[in-house]
Amino acid sequence: MMKTLTTTHFITGFSLLLLLLLFFSEAATAGPGGIIKEASKTLWGQIIMFGLLLFFAPLIIWYSIKRHILIKRTQKLLQQIALTDSRFEWIELKDRFTQVFYWVHTAWDQQKMSLAQDHVTDWYIKNQQFLLDKWQKQGLENKVSNVKIKSMTPLYIVQNIKDDNKNRITIEIEAEMRDFMVDKKTGKVVEGDKKLGDVTTIWSFVWRNDHWVLNLIEADDMSMDYLSEKNKVYATDGVAV
Repeated sequence: MMKTLTTTHFITGFSLLLLLLLFFSEAATAGPGGIIKEASKTLWGQIIMFGLLLFFAPLIIWYSIKRHILIKRTQKLLQQIALTDSRFEWIELKDRFTQVFYWVHTAWDQQKMSLAQDHVTDWYIKNQQFLLDKWQKQGLENKVSNVKIKSMTPLYIVQNIKDDNKNRITIEIEAEMRDFMVDKKTGKVVEGDKKLGDVTTIWSFVWRNDHWVLNLIEADDMSMDYLSEKNKVYATDGVAV
């Protein structure tokens, strides 16, 4: 019963926080993956948010501790896998993911996703180009600049030594950037703002043609879903352990 009540209160609290974000900040719907840096909040929004954070502090602390434990679990598993499978060595992964991250942002900024074709899946290119073309018809342009990665955190791992196409790694990327939407005719900012701000997104990579490529970008509220999912690691007989 205690666990159920705690979970219920936690969900209720974060639901309220989400509602306040909707009322006191602009929508977040651009950038690679369709996610834009959140616009600056109003003064009243900041005050109410602060009050709610104080009220739900115990649950937030509990959530943070649980998240820390799950991240450590994933990091430890990744180290174990790398002992026998070099594709999962974290240093190499970070180098590859950093390369992909900047290629995707370059392609997005130039509104030509084919520039990143060696770093993403065909599905991702088509999906993102469709979004860019849609905004082009609407007279909108998403501007992204001053992009800098601050941290990368592994969240979820799938290793399959028999079927390479099933290998997958999902990570959380926190980056600083300017990210906003403008009306091409007027030059007016219609979404987000021009200030430097942090954006946290979830990036899923799959193994294709002997290297990791991006398959999906999601909002950061998916991080706990991935952390809570059981990692799938396969032994030589193809059975998950």
